[in-house]
Amino acid sequence: MNKIEQNVKQLIHKYGCADPFLISEKMGIITVDRDLPEHINGFTVTMEEIPFIVLNTSLNYHNRKITAAHELGHIVLHGTTNTIKLSLNTSFCVSKFEKEADCFAAYLLLASEKDETVGMDSVTAEDISKLTHLPKSMIEDAFFG
Repeated sequence: MNKIEQNVKQLIHKYGCADPFLISEKMGIITVDRDLPEHINGFTVTMEEIPFIVLNTSLNYHNRKITAAHELGHIVLHGTTNTIKLSLNTSFCVSKFEKEADCFAAYLLLASEKDETVGMDSVTAEDISKLTHLPKSMIEDAFFG
């Protein structure tokens, strides 16, 4: 089991659910909806030591949940790291953080749908994509990559 999967399992055990909104709430993370440019689904920000997840109001139910899980992944895995500052001022590869947050979201959202996989002989990336509404490429990176 990798570090990201371990983090997800610990959170689910601690908070008794796999819902990114409930976990965020229980962790004291405030989720808000705002009108954002179309190409921005969401982001995290910390103000006065309070973490926020900001989601684009234009997101449908599934994309809102995926984005919330992804942003929660940033907070859990990367804390208050400012990726914009990192990308502008260092040679650090920010895409590594994005991939880790994607993997976190995939593990969390699959856990919330685990009952749907019971009795399946094998589970493919396409099966997981249908259950979680995550893009197939994101599934392949998290589980098969």
